[in-house]
Amino acid sequence: MRVLRHGVLICLLAAPAAAGGDVLSQLGITLDAAKEAIGSVITAGIYNPGLPAQAFKLMPAAARAQAATAGVAWLKTYAASPEFTRQYRQVRETHKPDAPTYDLTPEQELQKADDDQKLQFEESKQALAALPAEQRKAVEEALKAAADVAAKQNTPDARKTRLAAIVADRAERAKEHEAAVARWKQQYPDDPKPVIARRLREFLQLSADVDFNAKLKTQNGVSVFEDPAYQAKPSQWKMCFRAGREATTAARAAVQQWLTELGG
Repeated sequence: MRVLRHGVLICLLAAPAAAGGDVLSQLGITLDAAKEAIGSVITAGIYNPGLPAQAFKLMPAAARAQAATAGVAWLKTYAASPEFTRQYRQVRETHKPDAPTYDLTPEQELQKADDDQKLQFEESKQALAALPAEQRKAVEEALKAAADVAAKQNTPDARKTRLAAIVADRAERAKEHEAAVARWKQQYPDDPKPVIARRLREFLQLSADVDFNAKLKTQNGVSVFEDPAYQAKPSQWKMCFRAGREATTAARAAVQQWLTELGG
């Protein structure tokens, strides 16, 4: 799950309360599309929901900052709404690990393995008649060897060992499921606030060192950073750069305030 991973996204999800009127409409974004996008970002880990950015890029720097502030306010309100809670719980449930299930008891599974082996053995014996004589002897010898192995596997001690292996395998699967559930509860806690707080901190850390004075150059028809270290930065860092100093600074201030309200 990722939330608020870059300044552009924050500004694109600006609320109608932003300066200059209905910013969502100005950007060509419906309210439903904005909710769907932020739902994807917060609950599904999609950091770039594909909302249009061109209109935002054309906004003056001051308007970008106002839009960013209003966008965070809208996000905070939406994240506290029953609608978001329902959406989060649905996603949480879809990621819940499935418990291992078995149609047979360990004893039945053991018996089924024996029955399947016998059936396969009988089918192979019946197929012998259709084989050329030169191949039949080799297959007969293989079947005899398989029958010897099966006999050894069906002694009382061998069956006890095989049954214990089935039980141990199921116990190991149960242990793995328990660990998976623990990871799920950590990643998707019942209350989404700790997740939101964690992602807000990630945004603050990510955007802390954006160099808005970084130089660009054209390479193969596209703009890239002159500094290879900047070019190697995550796409979210680059989006903060494109959003600009004013928008990113405003977003960081609003995010920090939100984080403080969540208890850091």
